[in-house]
Amino acid sequence: MLLLSLNLAFWGISREVYSKWEGVPPVPSRRGAVTMSLGDAEFSYRFLAITLQNLGDVGRDVTPLKNYDYEKLGKWFFLLHALDPASNHVPLIAAYYFGGTRVPKDVAVVVSYLSTVGQIPAGEKWRWLAHAAYLAQHRMNNPDLALKFAYKLVRMNRDEGVEMPQWARQMPAFILKNRGDKQAAKELMENMLVSDRATAPEEINFMKSFLIDQLGVDPEEVEGLVRLRAEGHGDGYLAN
Repeated sequence: MLLLSLNLAFWGISREVYSKWEGVPPVPSRRGAVTMSLGDAEFSYRFLAITLQNLGDVGRDVTPLKNYDYEKLGKWFFLLHALDPASNHVPLIAAYYFGGTRVPKDVAVVVSYLSTVGQIPAGEKWRWLAHAAYLAQHRMNNPDLALKFAYKLVRMNRDEGVEMPQWARQMPAFILKNRGDKQAAKELMENMLVSDRATAPEEINFMKSFLIDQLGVDPEEVEGLVRLRAEGHGDGYLAN
């Protein structure tokens, strides 16, 4: 009975005592991070990335995104990028978890990181630049910044030969339309219809549909652009 009484007393006193999160930890230098893993940068990246992934999950609590220090998070993002710029682990966490915050200044930290990673012309890093454009428009309410990123996607495809799907190449037109600049969106999509390297019929049909249904262009005018494309006048059209 004595042991049972002591056990009940201990439970009653300690049931509300549990680990509490102390916040986003200080960010070490790259040299410090590598030193902690005895010189193995890849091990340091993997260990710290998992730590970042579970940051704020302590005991029975899950920390709301609004309670994170995003300035420190941004430093963690760039530290891990310096350790392994090829990995998509941290960009994925930044985009799809920490990017869920509704605080514009916090989203700006995520956007800054993703836009940097997304401009690496290797693999499919361009997807992070596209995600940065999405966050800039819909979470930061900054269509001008989103348009800047969208045009960068176009240049990466055109000038650097980075392969990406149609929707990424056409992102500037979507953003221009959403911010009310339909004439600019029309001109951009017309240029793409005449000169873009897309060959799949569904891609051509999508561009035609966007011009007719979304921007109100006369169907005869659109068919004229398709004929220009078929005749190989894309370069001349762009010059005009």
